[in-house]
Amino acid sequence: RTSLEIHPNLLNKTQVLLSERIYEDKYSDPGNIQYGTSRTGTKCPLHIRKKFGEQDDVSLVLYNNEGAGEEGYIPFLDIITIDLANLENISSRSSSNNGSAFNIGDVTQIWESNHEAGKFERIHAILNSSGSTFLSDDDSLRVLISQESPEQPPNHYLCDLKTNKMSGRNAVRITDYEHPYPAIKGYSKHIIKYSRSLDGVTLSATLYLPAGHDINDKGQKLPLFFWAYPRSFKSASAASRLTDSPFRFPEIIPFKSPLVWLTLGFAILDGPAIPIIATAGDDPSHFNDTFVEQLVSSAEAAVNYLCSDLGICDPDRVAVGGHSYGGFMTANLLIHSGNLFSCGIARSGAYNRTLTPFGFQREKRTFWDAPEVYAKMSPFFNLHSNMSPILLVHGGDDENNGTYTDQSVRMFSAFRASGVVSRLVVLPYEGHHYRARENVMHCLAETENWLRKHCIDKTQNELISETSNERSKI
Repeated sequence: RTSLEIHPNLLNKTQVLLSERIYEDKYSDPGNIQYGTSRTGTKCPLHIRKKFGEQDDVSLVLYNNEGAGEEGYIPFLDIITIDLANLENISSRSSSNNGSAFNIGDVTQIWESNHEAGKFERIHAILNSSGSTFLSDDDSLRVLISQESPEQPPNHYLCDLKTNKMSGRNAVRITDYEHPYPAIKGYSKHIIKYSRSLDGVTLSATLYLPAGHDINDKGQKLPLFFWAYPRSFKSASAASRLTDSPFRFPEIIPFKSPLVWLTLGFAILDGPAIPIIATAGDDPSHFNDTFVEQLVSSAEAAVNYLCSDLGICDPDRVAVGGHSYGGFMTANLLIHSGNLFSCGIARSGAYNRTLTPFGFQREKRTFWDAPEVYAKMSPFFNLHSNMSPILLVHGGDDENNGTYTDQSVRMFSAFRASGVVSRLVVLPYEGHHYRARENVMHCLAETENWLRKHCIDKTQNELISETSNERSKI
């Protein structure tokens, strides 16, 4: 749980609980207190005060938030009214108020992102030129806002927000950034929802389609690139929350963003939910008891939804990939999901959990506490010759104590000994994240070659292989 408290009177140490919630539940997040700089140079919460006579009877605290909800992220700005004259009564009420995000005061929303117009907006700063953290109710709020859409990169605006009018904003544009990725212009972005068969949990993902392709067009089956990162949750409801907006502009980080492969005609499933939900109530030590089962069920649900339900992707041309824990996920999926994926790209992963014996991610048990869990989760102990081809990429000087370079070197040796089609690429002088231009370009080139050989041209390669086999029989 997370909570916020206010201390309006430090002399008598009066404290009132303002908010308390489950930290995993993004939908109930009220946001963060906004701060300003006082005339003495100290950082203080930003207040708006209404004066009745000579006494300040009400103080308003400003909040800003990502605004997670059923429609995706919709950032907003709220004002919470606090009755300073009745703190004791409020405190007694708040102790029994467990169903609301706010325990005290009324909430008034004065601004939210313009999602109805297909825009994603975010407040980056509240500009206070008065030199005080106390504002008059009649003052306007000057804020720095960014606005973006799937086809327009974020640009920044100066706005004046009237505290009593959502429509009272006049924006002045101060930046004019052009599209930084012209090669992928024309793509479409969709938030999709589906359920996994293991436990019925509703999952979500962000789907990108290359230019010229519609989500309702089932004529041409696209190859699919599945790029994910598993996360642990204590509850199924928290695992089902949306964590993206359909109106955000994509940020492409070359060494790990799968959107680069829109240029090869792939449909990209970016960040599909792979929740690993605790199986023993609130005990976080049991997240991974059914790790493999939950992992496979989540992946199967996403692929089946796109290939069977929507009918827009080719089930014989589905690649999987991920970085770090996502690379670990990739190896496990290729081992345990049968022929669901045609190939995989695993970057900077850990594949033998006995080499991280004191815990990893949110696994708190040591290897000696749960050796069977460590063994079951380790691709090193479960690989077989029938798994699909895998490309391993690792930085030569990985500083992350859970993903030392030797993890990939030993895994590659095991693959070769077992007859698995595999390739190892070690990038010199790179850490856990790749930085040098030469190494990033090398990583992309290796990935493209692997995708072309084992996914895009898979059918053609199989025909050539079959023809060669027939000739050898003759």
